[in-house]
Amino acid sequence: MPAEDRTIPIPNLAQARQKSSVAHQILVKLKEQGLEENFDDDLAKLCTDLGDLWGAQLSFTERLGDFLDTETAIDDSWHKFGDCLADICSELEHMAWHIQSVKGPIERIAQRAYQADDQNPYETRVV
Repeated sequence: MPAEDRTIPIPNLAQARQKSSVAHQILVKLKEQGLEENFDDDLAKLCTDLGDLWGAQLSFTERLGDFLDTETAIDDSWHKFGDCLADICSELEHMAWHIQSVKGPIERIAQRAYQADDQNPYETRVV
């Protein structure tokens, strides 16, 4: 594809802000729950990956919608379908990377949560 035919994607600043907000909400929730500082590295990865996954699912839904909205034409329009499928594949690869990245941190923080309950089975929390 010639360079002059390529469009430069416009960043979705609203979605980026929402993604950051989701990541921050996760951070605040776990810190307010009392997650210790020795989990900060895992917490940083957890917040980043879950925030990015939240944003990626929005992008995936949009790309899938683009594919479904692509008009079927009798002429040589297969390239439109190919472009849409390539975009979907890119979103899936992005999601797969974050899913793999978050597995360790989410498992360790979940184990910490279960251990805390095992240590204090009768403790009630007053909010």
